[in-house]
Amino acid sequence: MKSNLTALTVSFSLLALPLSASAQGQFLRSMYDLADPRGYCLDIPGFGPRMQLDGPIGTHSCKYSLPGFDVDEMFELRDDKLLLVNYDRCLAADAMEAGADVRPIACGDAHGWQVHSDGRVTPASSTDFCLALDPERVFVNSGPGTVPPYSSRRVSLEPCAAANTHLQRWRWSAPDERVTYNANSLRSDMPRAARVANEEIGAAINPQATAEIYADAARAFGPADVTVSEEISYGPNERHLLRVYEGKNRNPPGGGGAPVVVLVHGGGFGGGDLNSLHHAATHFAGLGFVAVNITYPLSPENTWPSGPEAVAAAVEWIGENIGEYRGNTGRVYLLGHSAGANHVANYVLRPSLSSGDTGVAGAILASPALELDPSGPADNYGAYFDVDSRPWSEIRLLGNVEAASVPVLITVAQFDPERIHKSTAQLYGRLIGEFGSRPRLRQIPGHGHISYITAIGTSDRVFVEEVLDFMLEGW
Repeated sequence: MKSNLTALTVSFSLLALPLSASAQGQFLRSMYDLADPRGYCLDIPGFGPRMQLDGPIGTHSCKYSLPGFDVDEMFELRDDKLLLVNYDRCLAADAMEAGADVRPIACGDAHGWQVHSDGRVTPASSTDFCLALDPERVFVNSGPGTVPPYSSRRVSLEPCAAANTHLQRWRWSAPDERVTYNANSLRSDMPRAARVANEEIGAAINPQATAEIYADAARAFGPADVTVSEEISYGPNERHLLRVYEGKNRNPPGGGGAPVVVLVHGGGFGGGDLNSLHHAATHFAGLGFVAVNITYPLSPENTWPSGPEAVAAAVEWIGENIGEYRGNTGRVYLLGHSAGANHVANYVLRPSLSSGDTGVAGAILASPALELDPSGPADNYGAYFDVDSRPWSEIRLLGNVEAASVPVLITVAQFDPERIHKSTAQLYGRLIGEFGSRPRLRQIPGHGHISYITAIGTSDRVFVEEVLDFMLEGW
């Protein structure tokens, strides 16, 4: 039913549009999405000096949001010819036969085309042949963070056939498919029901209720989009385990490999495992990162500083091995949540707890479980910090920051517990006042302590976009 409704909607959209594109040119795109919500637009292969202007034309995921990159997708129907408005060339089939390529040639030598009301695009003299997309798509280079990854499909003339309607129907792009800007777009993709539910949970940390909010939410990527390694030991403890996630539909740009994001779960220092951030690892791998999802020794059997030591061991393993997974050792980012963010913070801000060389490009501290009270840790954290040989004054992070050379993004949820707000503000002030650092501090609106991590991969992209902006700056 959903596909029928989609087809009906786009058919009405087609009928509402003129059969010739505007003078400025428009995208001529597939009527059906064909597994890419942007659709496929007629496109000259290559770009800039690598543009193949004399070769067969193909299709590419429509470049609606890339101003300046759409110059080779702008068409106009002028005098019955399909004109590439930026190149003064028109499309023509090599022959009036099945499988024939279509390429840009001098307009004086090009044949005419008919764009029919049902979406068929046919040579004017051979209306039994339709402009058709290939059933198979080929994934092409996509910058990290592009959702979904770009892909292309070959275009050829094929006999018009009812069985291939989905591959032989086209339409001009609609006005709302072009780039638009909205100053009030911060939470535009956060479902209202999720917003209300998060507010009802409030400052309470309720994993079960939070999981229920997103249990049925559609995710951008799933098992078919990623390759996941077996569990790999990265250190001597039985819980020094990690999994590496790679996106199947990505080719890392350039020769340095893909950026790496290391995920360190929360759980109150005594809980959590490799399943805790499986959804997040899947999403970042789908986006084009190499995601390393780690777990670590838990309290009460293991105490401080086993957390930052685990992060150090994982980073060391990554430095020695991530190249085998096409990861870039110079672009490793740590993302820790709650207790995991405490471990990450102790690793990057207290080099003396590990090797003294963090070797990472940045750290994201998502609602870090820090400590305000100089007299002792909170009761629920006590087991992890129960270290007889060291006084609390030497253990707590907020009184023992040693360095601030690693770029840091600190995030806190609108409905985080009060202690999280206060301690992150204190850390932020200390990094600025004592070290002259310029960390980023972001409040994630409409969310609680767990919800913005649980929402990773859904339509609610507020947190993910903050993280991507931080990690991909200057990429």
